[in-house]
Amino acid sequence: MQQPEGYEEGPTGTVARLLYALYGCKQAGRLWGNHCHGTLTAIGAVRLTADPTTYVWQHPVHGPIVILVHVDDMAVTAKTLAGVSVAKEVVLSAYEGRDLGASNTFLGMRVDRDRAAGTLKLSCPGVTAALLEQFGMGAARPNKLPMAVKTTLMRTGEHLLEDSTRYSELVGSLLYLATTTRPDIAYAAGVLARYMNKPEEQHWMAAKGVLCYLSGTANYGLCYGPAEELVGAVDADLGGCPETRRSTTGWVFTWNGAALSWGSKRQATASSSTAEAEYVAAAAATREALWVRKLMVDLGQPATTVNMAEDNQACLSLIANPETTGKAKHIDIAHHLVRERVAMGEVTFTYTPGSEVLADGLTKALPGPAFNSFRSRLGVGTTEAPTPEDDPAE
Repeated sequence: MQQPEGYEEGPTGTVARLLYALYGCKQAGRLWGNHCHGTLTAIGAVRLTADPTTYVWQHPVHGPIVILVHVDDMAVTAKTLAGVSVAKEVVLSAYEGRDLGASNTFLGMRVDRDRAAGTLKLSCPGVTAALLEQFGMGAARPNKLPMAVKTTLMRTGEHLLEDSTRYSELVGSLLYLATTTRPDIAYAAGVLARYMNKPEEQHWMAAKGVLCYLSGTANYGLCYGPAEELVGAVDADLGGCPETRRSTTGWVFTWNGAALSWGSKRQATASSSTAEAEYVAAAAATREALWVRKLMVDLGQPATTVNMAEDNQACLSLIANPETTGKAKHIDIAHHLVRERVAMGEVTFTYTPGSEVLADGLTKALPGPAFNSFRSRLGVGTTEAPTPEDDPAE
């Protein structure tokens, strides 16, 4: 870094100490975060323990006001527009910024609201369109599925891509979509992410297949509707990875008609039975359930028991009966937290037939009818909704 013109001081080679956290410096983000935290807590806002980027301000007149901070972007929501205005006035009095009005987009996500119908939709059509254009797939023939049933990807060491950068860029973008508004491609994106190092032609073709699916569903997004209780589902395949024989964990939590939190991830160790794979998956889902439950309590929702669907009776037996440890004594102790939390009444597991477990589509590629049902139950749809200018959720 060179001293700016007009501020050169000292002989050549002199080291200047930087007293201002310029954008791009290692500590700039942390210093900004500390300053912003001080500003918000000074007015009485409290940082949530479940999410350090979210603050709740219990205003004496306007009630709870929620402020979400992402670097230097903020989203504010309150029960009334006046409450939103009060929060914006406080922020803009402390920092130079712009009031963008009712949020139409946030972090690449499009926000559509219909107050009359009581619905809210989150989607990423702009990101999807840009991705299709970037990889020349805008006119591609749409696929009905993100990944064909019984697709088997492996490392053969043959037909390596000359330049793996484009593959990494594509899979990274797919992972962004899969973790924001498109849980229907979460399994496919997770599988493709296993081959970021030395990808082959087969992996590239599979990634382009996901793009073909997105080309026909670019406007799809999560559609939240009237109030419904928080419920979860967890599933696992046994040895689904052909190379490591490790299983894949899939879990999803839905609230108000759409997915709120989800995940599809290969397990860290190989399991010796379906019951063990399901038990390890149940432990992972329990950890997420505890976080979701805590976040909702911090936001003023009642602390209820989170019910999760599970399709393996042997797994349910392991959860309910600690006396069966003889069959599970080799399982890492970290996975046994599920028993403790069930005993505490924070989560509960209910047997559900495999085809009805929502998380099934996060552990394997499903055929057409089953995938369409899976996508619909996730709350992923194309419902368009207007965004009124006087909407208080900003």
